[in-house]
Amino acid sequence: MTSKHVLIAGGGGVVGRAAIDAFGGAGWEITTLNRDATAPGDHRHLSADLLVPESLAARIDVFKTVTHLFYAALKPNADPGIEADENAVMLENVVAALRKADAPLERIIFVQGGKVYGAHLGVYKTPAREDDSRHFPPNLYFRHEDYARSLEREGLKWTALRPDIVIGHSLRSAMNLGNLIGVYGALCRETGTAMQFPGPDVAYRGTLINVTGGRVLGDAALWAAQQGADGAFNITNGDVFRWSHVWPKLADWFGLEVGEPQPISLAQRLAALRPAWTNLAGAHGLAEANLDGIALGAFGDFIFHVQTDAIFDVTKARRAGFNGMNQRSDEVLLAHLEAMRARRLIP
Repeated sequence: MTSKHVLIAGGGGVVGRAAIDAFGGAGWEITTLNRDATAPGDHRHLSADLLVPESLAARIDVFKTVTHLFYAALKPNADPGIEADENAVMLENVVAALRKADAPLERIIFVQGGKVYGAHLGVYKTPAREDDSRHFPPNLYFRHEDYARSLEREGLKWTALRPDIVIGHSLRSAMNLGNLIGVYGALCRETGTAMQFPGPDVAYRGTLINVTGGRVLGDAALWAAQQGADGAFNITNGDVFRWSHVWPKLADWFGLEVGEPQPISLAQRLAALRPAWTNLAGAHGLAEANLDGIALGAFGDFIFHVQTDAIFDVTKARRAGFNGMNQRSDEVLLAHLEAMRARRLIP
């Protein structure tokens, strides 16, 4: 049997770490690829700027045995045109480097997420299906998918995974909602306040949402690689919920009252409470004294203020044979808080 070697681009984020855990647990050879020189695990790690082909060319020897590319790298930009252009070039540069190395590349697995449907615009058709019409371009994920389709003529297979709000471990990530909830709850307890939902009442009681546990997403990536799943697939925990059903359980985990929903800017208020977090980290011997290194409030300011349903239809993946979407999201969120405590990220 030919050994399998996955190159995980963007391994430092919550999505990349989920893939590392899944492929590592299945015995795959793993190489991670980030701009950051710090390895996101104990596997072989390469540091390169994906926008600079020359920095990838120096890694040709390692690329020679890569059979699968898991691509989760992202370079955000407020201008959607620049964002689309730069991120398209990044993926194309990685594939070009693998080709130059004559890698036996079989499949590209790349992550899209809710932005492919227009979730970043605040409203989209729900439940979202993989064959829904695209929103008005540009969108970096359109570019990735169009490029992957162009490779079909050369026999290269592709899978696009579309999770929504991934809950899992990462540090220094702009979009880690699980960590943000952990930080917010810890600061509520530290300041003696109720753990009020930091968004409007309609977002708390009326909006249906879904999230994706990191383990579910990692299992989906492994499934796509091993079963040869072609095309795009929505991936969530498999349930939908309202914050009003889940938030009281999160508050109870912290030993706090819930209070009433009260829309605030977490980005502003967490910035003001950085000294309080530094003191809290010192008093409890926490692993990260830099609040921004754990979570940023801006992502929560968007998610907690969404006032229309934001849910995916996951029927396609289930019909294709992926059976991992059977989780309760409240349990996934509570397990994430336990993991944060175990990692000494919160007291």
